[in-house]
Amino acid sequence: MINDDNDDQPQLSAETLKALQEWQQEQEQNNAANKPQEDWQLSQFWYNNETATRLMDEVRAILPEHGQCAFVACPTVWNLIRKEHPEIHSVLFEYDTRFSTGDNTFVEYDYNDSERIEQNYASLKHSFDVLIIDPPFLSRECFEKVSHLAKFIGKTTPICKNIICTGAIQEENIKEFFPGATRVTFQPRHERNLMNPFACFVDYETKTLNNE
Repeated sequence: MINDDNDDQPQLSAETLKALQEWQQEQEQNNAANKPQEDWQLSQFWYNNETATRLMDEVRAILPEHGQCAFVACPTVWNLIRKEHPEIHSVLFEYDTRFSTGDNTFVEYDYNDSERIEQNYASLKHSFDVLIIDPPFLSRECFEKVSHLAKFIGKTTPICKNIICTGAIQEENIKEFFPGATRVTFQPRHERNLMNPFACFVDYETKTLNNE
């Protein structure tokens, strides 16, 4: 009698196998795109490609010629715009140094260090025409500290345009720390479905984010 050793080996369910295959495919795609894996302890959740593309298109529509755009805790769109439109000067302000480029397109940023913004980023004061901001944590403290950076690095003449993507429940914090910002119809989505619905707010007349 011949024993089939495979009978004794645990078998993955079809659902588990599918999830594993999707995870492996995602890692391969991230590696190919040179994109680090999400670190949930840092509250990292990457946008899906459609969302990153929509935000990139808005930046292109509103950025003046030779303008500069900064991405605050928003590496997904920054990665895409560097790949698709390297002629646009874009800078990422980010805590995670895995995104470091070794040049002036990456700036290490810790929102908790807001008292040293002027000291840390003196050379970038009032430098940017457009900011895309995704506060890393859904707390009033985080929004307040991130807004300090936005006011410091955003241009004052003409005034910087801010795009803020965050949990929809943060609308009151948006109104308090980004006066004039209103919700648009575009809804950011992530590679992984999050429990909290996201929303997008802008403090100027959007070119594309109210289009269905």
